[in-house]
Amino acid sequence: MDFTTSWDDGRADDMRLAVLLEKYGAKGTFYVSPPPTHEKQALTDGEIKDLSQRHEIGAHTITHPKLTRLSLDDARREIAESKTWIEERIGKPCTAFCYPYGDENTAMRTLVKEAGYETARTVEQLQLSSNDPFGMPTTLQIYPFPFRRKFTRWWHVIDPVARLRMFYPTMRQYGLPLSATCSWLNLAKAMFMYGLQTDQSFFHLWGHSWEVEKYGMWGELEKFLEFVSKQDNVTYAVNSQLLSRS
Repeated sequence: MDFTTSWDDGRADDMRLAVLLEKYGAKGTFYVSPPPTHEKQALTDGEIKDLSQRHEIGAHTITHPKLTRLSLDDARREIAESKTWIEERIGKPCTAFCYPYGDENTAMRTLVKEAGYETARTVEQLQLSSNDPFGMPTTLQIYPFPFRRKFTRWWHVIDPVARLRMFYPTMRQYGLPLSATCSWLNLAKAMFMYGLQTDQSFFHLWGHSWEVEKYGMWGELEKFLEFVSKQDNVTYAVNSQLLSRS
């Protein structure tokens, strides 16, 4: 089974993340937008270049909009110009794209393909295989589970276990143990072992380094990467390699 990871936005904490991935032999695809779109410190051009020599750099638009809310011309510009922006910094072709917020439709997929990308990642979760290069799903986001760590919207108070509620039907379908409902690390390990034992194509971990920092999840992330590194029959890939191997 392939193990891949991807990280959105291009924040400074991506450098710490890359070191952690490398400690356990893992690879990452970092989807980067230009600095003006960020509220926090962004990767420098030099850091983007450095990461591109060790991992994969993908495009994530110029201003991080919801693409389906734009005109086709504006969406085309966001998609194409972000490819150029990345290539100017890494000195080689950029073939991977990630839809901001996972917001996409058939028209957006067509624009991504026309711009010259070979893959595009969504934010669909709990998937372990795919043959759709422009609707690439993920397996699991690193994010607080089952309870929220912070309540930033009024409805969070009345739905503190939203992720568990959304995930539980699929967890039951996969036959995951009850312990998987208790913590993010338990869920990640259970999903990974299900994929490995049932000969699935990949496990795709994704997230934002700034959220790993915000929610204090560095320890859980490292424990999971260490767990993966100890398993047999696992290969490491960047996002653009997944479909060619499936």
